[in-house]
Amino acid sequence: MEVPGKLGLGDLNDDDSKLICLPCDSDGLKEHAYGFCQDCQEHLCETCYKHHRRARPFKNHVLIDKESMPKTRVNAPTKSEDTADFCTKHQDKPLEFYCRDHTSVACYVCVTLEHKQCKVDYIPDVSENLSDEMTDILEQMETLITKCKSNVEYVSKAAQNLDQSHAKVVEDIKAFRKEINECLDRMETQIFKEADTILKSAKCKQETVLNACLEIREELECSHSLLRSLQEQNKQNKLFMEIKNVGKRLPILTDKEKNVLHANTANDCVQFTRNTSIIDFLRTDKNYWTLSTFVHPCPDRAIDLQYIDTIDVKMKSEKEKSNITGMVMIAPTKIVVSDNTNKNIKLIDIEKKVVVAEVKMFSGPSDVITLPDKKLAVAFFNEMFVQIMSYSDAKLSLDQRIDVKEKCNGVAYSQDKLVVSYNKSKKIIILNLQGEILNVLGSPAIFYGPIRVLFSKDETFIYVSDTDGSQNSKVLKMDWKGNIKTVFEEQTYKFPYGQQQLEDETILVCYRGSNTILRLSSSFKKCDIIGLERANIYFPKAVTYCDKEQKLYVSCSLEKEDWRADIVKVFHVKWI
Repeated sequence: MEVPGKLGLGDLNDDDSKLICLPCDSDGLKEHAYGFCQDCQEHLCETCYKHHRRARPFKNHVLIDKESMPKTRVNAPTKSEDTADFCTKHQDKPLEFYCRDHTSVACYVCVTLEHKQCKVDYIPDVSENLSDEMTDILEQMETLITKCKSNVEYVSKAAQNLDQSHAKVVEDIKAFRKEINECLDRMETQIFKEADTILKSAKCKQETVLNACLEIREELECSHSLLRSLQEQNKQNKLFMEIKNVGKRLPILTDKEKNVLHANTANDCVQFTRNTSIIDFLRTDKNYWTLSTFVHPCPDRAIDLQYIDTIDVKMKSEKEKSNITGMVMIAPTKIVVSDNTNKNIKLIDIEKKVVVAEVKMFSGPSDVITLPDKKLAVAFFNEMFVQIMSYSDAKLSLDQRIDVKEKCNGVAYSQDKLVVSYNKSKKIIILNLQGEILNVLGSPAIFYGPIRVLFSKDETFIYVSDTDGSQNSKVLKMDWKGNIKTVFEEQTYKFPYGQQQLEDETILVCYRGSNTILRLSSSFKKCDIIGLERANIYFPKAVTYCDKEQKLYVSCSLEKEDWRADIVKVFHVKWI
């Protein structure tokens, strides 16, 4: 008995065989052609014809009835140059649809049978608008490639540091060994083993990071190149497919990069510390040495501010609270501060926490810096000169004055030149030590009102904290000619004041209006500081740093409501 609508084998002739339903034919069924889809270029049986436009991707397809449909079989679509692929389930059907719900591609048969309720896009329609997604994907890839390159460079540099520091350890151990006798043979062997173990462990972790990042970079660079090639060849469908594949891989590779760094974090330096008292204990069973590792300072590492102490800089004879607006380190145990309220310059012994010398000034000093030959330069808010001073371990004395033409706020020194900031006239002046103006930098169109100036360690650039004292604040990086290289300006950070550069070339900026200190790289990227939230730094104005001891000194207020920086807080700086 024959089933109505079905074709029996005896009913098929050469013409009829060309006019069967192609979707049913792909499933092994032979159905009479009832109509034709002009978009799909396929004959359809009555059931497929009537349900064809119910699926969302086919709702705008043009259907032709039996009378008007082609009378000959239309060849199955062939794989074009810009077709991503053919369906694995229906091998003669091209992959023309993308299911957003399942983030997968499908042919129209799969869409009809398996994705009826899904949000489905027709690839030729959506592949023409890939510019934004393409840009986003490429940016993500480039960012990750950059990170991997940076990691590779860092690991390579860290390996060099590790080798150099390990060699230094060996030298120190050998030098120390010569100062004692043969009783250290056993201890020397043991300490070499420990140093080698640290080296091997650290290098193993570095190699793991190196290999992982090289693999990620290689994969991404290949995909990046392929995407660019497809874009240039205008192969939109293939490009769409590849973007989706890369989009799936990017989170995986991002996590891989993050996890491999987290799992293989290692200190990149090792050092040997002598214990000179060991000679007194040579024949004991105790071991008297210290092997420690530390992180090489770099902008990519966070610094941890560990509070040590607070120094009250007020002298007993002073009735007013101090207001430390400038501060400079002259020795590991000595700092000089400018007290604007009490109109004096003070030399402070950090260890004893006492003022060992003081010079009364004629006006409130705003800034103080060091010059060669144990000299200081002092700027004033209300004076048109810079005062030169001499200092020793326990004495301060006045020298000559340098006329700077206008009232200045901040002062810096480099290459036998003074750089002073004029807050009111909104410019920076470069002078020689005789007071001759060599150059004028900036203008009211550039500055809000420059407060403090600082030279980079290589003396190539000048950093300027700039504010009008209200809503507008920024930090600028400029060269000697006044060309602006970089600007940092965010509304969150108000009233930048004192600045200090660390050994990793990051800049610390005191934001007195925001009760915080910001750490910026040389390109003004924000770098991490841990410990600020527990430091209770109010109205910070001046900052100085001892790289030998890795101690940071910040002038700030003891009270949250008082704007005067009457204390100096001391922190140990640790890179982590």
